[in-house]
Amino acid sequence: MRASFIRDYTYRGYLPEVKRQISDLAMNGSGIRDTARMLKVSPTTVIGELKNHRHLESVNQAVLEQTPTSTTTALIVRVDEAEMDEM
Repeated sequence: MRASFIRDYTYRGYLPEVKRQISDLAMNGSGIRDTARMLKVSPTTVIGELKNHRHLESVNQAVLEQTPTSTTTALIVRVDEAEMDEM
């Protein structure tokens, strides 16, 4: 089986680095329209990428690594559904 790769995307929303930035901005509290404006993509692209959630992590690893384990208890729960609000 042969694989094909696109070298020059015509729409920025297809770029892997833009998809990664959408996830990063969402995890840092940016709204959908704000993210779309910053990355120069449509809000529909942002929503679609967040629904795919393949780049989202359920735990903020950086915070867990910096927190002393002897005084911290973390409860990690997998959810089936979550709502997202632009506010």
